[in-house]
Amino acid sequence: MVQYSGQELKRTLAVSLSISLLYFALANAVLVGIGADTATSEVAEATPVIDNLIAELPDEGDGEAEPDLSGQAPIPVKDHSSLGRYQVQRGDSLYVIARMYDMTVDELKALNGLKSEIIRPGQVLTVSYGSVRDYPVGVRLSDQEVKWLAQMIYAESRGEPYLGQVAVGAVILNRLKSPQFPNTLYGVLFQRNAFQPIKNGAFFNEPDEKAYRAAYEALMGHDPTNGALYFFNPRQSNDKFMHSRPATVTIGRHRFMK
Repeated sequence: MVQYSGQELKRTLAVSLSISLLYFALANAVLVGIGADTATSEVAEATPVIDNLIAELPDEGDGEAEPDLSGQAPIPVKDHSSLGRYQVQRGDSLYVIARMYDMTVDELKALNGLKSEIIRPGQVLTVSYGSVRDYPVGVRLSDQEVKWLAQMIYAESRGEPYLGQVAVGAVILNRLKSPQFPNTLYGVLFQRNAFQPIKNGAFFNEPDEKAYRAAYEALMGHDPTNGALYFFNPRQSNDKFMHSRPATVTIGRHRFMK
């Protein structure tokens, strides 16, 4: 792309205005019958006025070096309505964190002013939560957190009946509201040894439309578990703690307990 200095732009504008004025004067001469010499004289008288007007135009580039445009443009960051903080955990990478928050690595780096992808445990990063809404179940979640809820429902119960998927979502939300568990959805989902899909990576799979519907139904307040805080598949788990708790309901292959 050709770059023009401020002085070059001024000269170009002056010439354009002069040509336009000359054309107008000559056309007017034909209409009213004055001579071409008179018209040209009028243009000559007007030219200093034009020059003065051009000289008053701001020229930010005068006396300064031209900007270096050889580098890449800054990475644009999405217009996020809510930003939050994330503390880097051992084993984290920018790719994993960006994926959790539906961002690109470049957006995450730009938002935090990072020049490399090196991060360290304990480091606090600014992340995007998207729009935040209050839900009838009594929680306040961002769009990203709703997606996390759908992701966990999908990872834990995609082979279960729809009511069982709503039940899994209800358990997660019951934990979020309980003083026995972390007070953020991230804390609930990523609590140590709480959900197997965090360990095996299944949590990061894209949820389907059914999982989203189940998430929103749970957020609307539908709880088929009657307040359960736990669930498991008794055929696949020998966990004594889970087997010792009284069940509130069994839906599909999952048993739900308080």
